[in-house]
Amino acid sequence: MLNCKEVAQRAKEAARIYYEKDQLNCAESVLRALMEQFAGSCPLELLRVASGFGRGMGAGCACGALTGSVMAVGLLFGRTEPTGRCPKETGVLSKTVHDAFREHFGATCCRILHRGLPFGTPEQKASCATRTAEAAELAALILAQALNARETLPDSATR
Repeated sequence: MLNCKEVAQRAKEAARIYYEKDQLNCAESVLRALMEQFAGSCPLELLRVASGFGRGMGAGCACGALTGSVMAVGLLFGRTEPTGRCPKETGVLSKTVHDAFREHFGATCCRILHRGLPFGTPEQKASCATRTAEAAELAALILAQALNARETLPDSATR
């Protein structure tokens, strides 16, 4: 069984480092932190997929920290075959992550979350770093609880 609080804390700390020091965007930072906690690594190909989701998909829409979280849901609980229906659990967990994010931050739209903070300012960067870290923590808690409930963990998640 995963220690949910410890996993969430590690994901939070890692996401902040990836955002502030490694200069990954919010979606990349959250996805990398979550995949490293639950799958052991985050290949460059996954970061490349997440790259377009930073800054609210470049347009201020859905926050990249949220979309990075939902990408991790799909990678851990999504389809296992190239055809057929997506597992119901994927949608349920995606909604759970979305709703927890909205409840915690008050919105999911990047423009609303950054209202009054021009992009690129130190204040905006600090706000986004905090949101990125906290989004990773929220998602990690939800994912750890779901994996524990499933009682089958990816091999790397037991460390």
